[in-house]
Amino acid sequence: MGKKKAGGYLFISYTSDHPPLHVHIFDGKNRLVGRWDIENQRPMDEFELTKQLRKALYEAGYLRGEP
Repeated sequence: MGKKKAGGYLFISYTSDHPPLHVHIFDGKNRLVGRWDIENQRPMDEFELTKQLRKALYEAGYLRGEP
């Protein structure tokens, strides 16, 4: 299991999780926001990809390109 914090979010990845490679995103109150597909660079669940979340994904190394 890997954990990273960025921009007020917690990102958790599990080594034995199902494909595609993704992270679980939690907000500052430990509520699940959703899952981010690292391979295809898109949300796996329906959640708003805000500017703050895009920046946090970029800072954590999960978003390619610019936030």
